Amino acid sequence: MADPGVPSSFSKSLFFGHIPESMVIPYPHYDSTEKENVRLILDAWRKFAANEIDPKKIDDEAKIPEKVLQGMKEMGLFGLAIPEAYGGLGLSVTGYARCMQEFGGVDGSVAVTVGAHQSIGCKGLLLYGNEEQKKRYLPKLASGEMVAAFALTEPGSGSDAASIKTRALPQPDGSFLITGSKIWITNGGIADFFTVFAQSEIEKDGQKKDRITAFIVERKMGVTSGPEEHKLGIKGSSTTSLYFDNVRVPPENVLGQVGGGFKVAMGILNNGRLGLAAGAVGAAKTLIKLAIAHATSRRQFGRNISEFGLIKDKIGRMMMECYAAESMVYLTTGLIDRGVEDYSVESAACKVFGSEMLWRVVNESLQIAAGLGYMKEYPYERLLRDARINLIFEGTNEVLRCFIALTGMQGPGDRLAKLADAIKYPLKGYGLAVDFVVDKIMTQYYGGERLDQMHPLLKKEAVLFEDWVPELAKNVEKTLRKHGRNISEMQYVQRRVADIIIDLYSMIGCVSRATASLKARGPGAEGEAKLCRAICGQAAHRVKRNIRMMDDNDDELIKSIAKDAYDAMQYPYDVVFSQ
Repeated sequence: MADPGVPSSFSKSLFFGHIPESMVIPYPHYDSTEKENVRLILDAWRKFAANEIDPKKIDDEAKIPEKVLQGMKEMGLFGLAIPEAYGGLGLSVTGYARCMQEFGGVDGSVAVTVGAHQSIGCKGLLLYGNEEQKKRYLPKLASGEMVAAFALTEPGSGSDAASIKTRALPQPDGSFLITGSKIWITNGGIADFFTVFAQSEIEKDGQKKDRITAFIVERKMGVTSGPEEHKLGIKGSSTTSLYFDNVRVPPENVLGQVGGGFKVAMGILNNGRLGLAAGAVGAAKTLIKLAIAHATSRRQFGRNISEFGLIKDKIGRMMMECYAAESMVYLTTGLIDRGVEDYSVESAACKVFGSEMLWRVVNESLQIAAGLGYMKEYPYERLLRDARINLIFEGTNEVLRCFIALTGMQGPGDRLAKLADAIKYPLKGYGLAVDFVVDKIMTQYYGGERLDQMHPLLKKEAVLFEDWVPELAKNVEKTLRKHGRNISEMQYVQRRVADIIIDLYSMIGCVSRATASLKARGPGAEGEAKLCRAICGQAAHRVKRNIRMMDDNDDELIKSIAKDAYDAMQYPYDVVFSQ
């Protein structure tokens, strides 16, 4: 019996031990008309990129040529996700992600510029704007006449978005005066449209409190930019500080509700992380192609290095991780396109897995290239530098792991709290108690729920997934009982829970995708079946290790070593002079 408190999010349901199979199987099937439209867009993009985009020149000069930006605007690439009614191309989330994948495979700076414009810069307007706001701005954003940027980060506020200091003071005429600054704003030097977040005073429960409000701010209202930042990678993208000195914003430019800006920011980021993950997939595919070309042509000891086992291991693992990331991304975009409203955990999982996948792929590709990979005349070192930012962008992977775990555990935690009340008041809470007991029996004693729609050739992989879901639920409940409210401070536990969820989501993504391919192409999909088997087998081993380490670990020992380092403010050991 399903618990009535189980959410309509696939990944959040796993925390309860439930598997809502119909959400993920069959794997999303894409509209043939849009597929053809995307094909035409990508064909035009590839020709344009081949003729006009020189990634090495962009990196060397730390600037995307105006000709490139203008050409992309004329192709409609700044309006991919904007509805046709407002002058955009009106692609689905899946179609947009597929284009971002292609951009990421060509140049990181270009992908970041377009992504900052659409994935986050004007995404708030699309998600939360009213009709008047959309009519006023979206046509200009779709054409590229206006470039958008997302302005949240401040000198003292990064991942802790609620601590921003920029203020918006209400005026008698209903307008707001915004004062403060933002840092590291992508597109900061070229944007004319900013989604800006500032603290504003609201009255709640008879008291005045600060709450974040989102605003649409135009550069012409008085926004100024600092100089371009000098970055490790994605050098061609514009990254600057922004300054607001009593910038007057009319009341009709409030995005959403006054005091509702935190929800707007989180909604934008939840959506935007998928564009980043798709771009990582595209970059990984480019790197895999480069690595294979080098390995199959470079000869050592009388044969191509592609014949050596350790090179095959690197190529095989890169293929596995790229397939898993791609499967996760497009499973998630399919959920969104179907109308699933809660995809926060899934999008965070895609961003974490995708960014770390790309970092491993670029590292291994450079290693296969060996000495020439370290040389600036080859693309590997640039691709490595460009890839590094993805582990920081749109929520660091450490913060997102905490987010995945704590967001997912909130539902089981609430149920345990309600169960405690039900025990105190048995007549009032009888129904909840019965549901809890039946649910526990089904998930922990009868092996949990089963997948019925997977392909028979993937039965073993499906069983691996099925068996670990109730183990996750059991250990989440045990953890919550042990730590209670202190779970918010138990980041080692949070990391393990998040990594389990990420691995489980990668497993179901691959099982679902490979099942669809096997049903459609039969033996022709054996390559995908092999990838699925390898991915699920290794993911299951990681899940098993993380479950075991819930109880058997060196967490406190490692924390004490860190404390020793803090006390010394350095690495305090010297093998020669300490004896």
